[in-house]
Amino acid sequence: MDDQILSVNYLAEPGPHNTDLTLATALTRAMELGLGHVVVATDSGKTARKTLEVFGEDFDIVAVTNSRKLRLPLSGLHDYTERFREFRESLRAKGIKAIPVGMSDEGMEELRGAGVKVSRIDWGEFNAFVKRDINAIDCIGTAVRVALVCAVWGYVNGDVPPATDVISLAGTGFGGGGADVAIVVRTAEEWKDFRVLETLIRPRVSPPSKLNR
Repeated sequence: MDDQILSVNYLAEPGPHNTDLTLATALTRAMELGLGHVVVATDSGKTARKTLEVFGEDFDIVAVTNSRKLRLPLSGLHDYTERFREFRESLRAKGIKAIPVGMSDEGMEELRGAGVKVSRIDWGEFNAFVKRDINAIDCIGTAVRVALVCAVWGYVNGDVPPATDVISLAGTGFGGGGADVAIVVRTAEEWKDFRVLETLIRPRVSPPSKLNR
């Protein structure tokens, strides 16, 4: 491929309100590059369904979610923007103390019926593959890390072949879902050979990592 001059969309702030723009940006680049695989992080299944709606059946869509039993306390929600604080307070006002961050079994089966490959990430298997802590990627963006993790898991789980360029989508999350990051990742048989080829869209500044160091 010859040298290219590409534009990157840096969002003013993260959040689910960026989902439509993120998916449209990703679709445009996927068509330009002739890509056929899309990986998407999803907690409830909503973002995966939206991805299927936008990309259609011509793309091989892989949805990655968490354990069905995993729940996040409200204290774990991002609150560094007014939009995120309002979301957290709206949940608190309803008496909600924790939110599920993994799809239901029924939701997974519904997506599979629509042709989407769906899996729950196995962190033990994932960590055995990468053999290192990749949380430092949070300094670029938490959703960038999540998008890369999902692309890696797509390969580890057998849903994406090696040496394949894929679109990977994720959201800053814990602020209402959705997608605000799209990257192009080249998969490989070993973690050291994975590559983030392009950043298509992401928040210019992401929340501080909530992960322990």
